[in-house]
Amino acid sequence: MEKGLFVIAMMVLLSISGFFAGARAAFAASFPPSGMRAVPNPLYGATVDDLSNVTNIVNSSTNLSHMPTTRIVFDYGQAPSAYTSAISRIESVSYIMGELVDSSDMTRYTLQQYHDRTAQYLSTLGNQVDIWEIGNEVNGNWTGAYSDVSAKIYDAWQQVHAAGKRSELTLWYDAGSGNGPSELDPIAFTSQYVPADMRSGLDYVTVSYYETQCNNIRPTAATLTTFFNQLHSLYPNAKLGFGEIGFPNKVGSNTAGAKSMINYYYGLNISTPGYIGGYFWWYYYEDMLPYTTKPLWPTLNAAFSSMPVTPPNGGSGRP
Repeated sequence: MEKGLFVIAMMVLLSISGFFAGARAAFAASFPPSGMRAVPNPLYGATVDDLSNVTNIVNSSTNLSHMPTTRIVFDYGQAPSAYTSAISRIESVSYIMGELVDSSDMTRYTLQQYHDRTAQYLSTLGNQVDIWEIGNEVNGNWTGAYSDVSAKIYDAWQQVHAAGKRSELTLWYDAGSGNGPSELDPIAFTSQYVPADMRSGLDYVTVSYYETQCNNIRPTAATLTTFFNQLHSLYPNAKLGFGEIGFPNKVGSNTAGAKSMINYYYGLNISTPGYIGGYFWWYYYEDMLPYTTKPLWPTLNAAFSSMPVTPPNGGSGRP
């Protein structure tokens, strides 16, 4: 074959190879990890830190306008077996995100204990939890030395990733919180303490934000879009959103403030690629259940209906 024809043939072969490689990647991306159910976009999130009345959680999830993703806080000192029954009931009406360790408990675990807890929970609940939160508010200045935090979340991510499960990391969006120069913001923490393979391998990256703890600053959609664009450059393969919002305590009589907060955040229109909402109101169990008597539940339900991000199939996200 003449040199010119050889070069042309090679270019054609490389082009075809590249096409099929891209097709394989797109094909793989359209299906969930092996053994896991598909999770739609966006995530309609709510957090439960109490499972004492699972029936209330199930009834609420059944009646929400969109199938939620229930973020379950796994409490310090609890064995994973303590959650199997509740999750078995909830997973039929909700997707499940499991928070392995709350930020308030991070310093109570050594690296070995964090490793063991992750392994035990994966072994017991690996087929029931759709998304594993391997670290919570990890750049907060109350979580311990950053080098220790980094080692813990990296180890947990490696385990979840090796098991073929979805991983999620929650950062603390500290704009206006006044926690001092020793606290790194999400971007700086990521750059210094999240290894490159973890940044490229995480499935979800979210931020926690409590505006009443941050001088009542309510970031604009433009400000947040700029911020999430920065996160997207650091976590190019992750879906992005909010992993936690609310008040630091139960709402009580401040329903007007809570309604304003729910409507604002769940209604955000963020143009960053891969933005999936989430929000995950922290005191969902206390503030909104039972759904038939709590005035905030209809607010959340309406917010779910009006969230600007639409699932790919245009439906409710229910199987």
